[in-house]
Amino acid sequence: MSTSRTKPRNGFDTKAENIENEHAVLILSDDGLIRDCNEAGAKLLGCSPKNLPKLHISKLLPKLAKIELLKGERINPYLRLLSRIGHHFEVVSMSGVHFAGKLFFSDVKNHGLHRLIVMIYPIYQGNTLHKETKQVSTILD
Repeated sequence: MSTSRTKPRNGFDTKAENIENEHAVLILSDDGLIRDCNEAGAKLLGCSPKNLPKLHISKLLPKLAKIELLKGERINPYLRLLSRIGHHFEVVSMSGVHFAGKLFFSDVKNHGLHRLIVMIYPIYQGNTLHKETKQVSTILD
């Protein structure tokens, strides 16, 4: 299977092959605690899926410590805007590796409970994770 890449205007690649194996899917409670994670996400974030639950999302995405996740009962519109414009967030793996990622947010109801879904798509420069974080933090500082 060949790898196809799309190259956005910013010059960074987003892998298109095996997309489900390339990104993290985190399920959060309203207070930002991780309740579940896919295996590919745990691998990307440097831990086992069992170690992520009960960890606050801001430990992996430091800028989210400064931003309210919810406005009312929905994802903060500012986070949705950043997601739509393709903002690069700094992601910190459990092993301390810093890399850039695009985030996507969703609201879901599960058995009457509100949950947040955060998808993290790593940004690649060539075949390696994009590790420059200066541009990642500019919008949020």
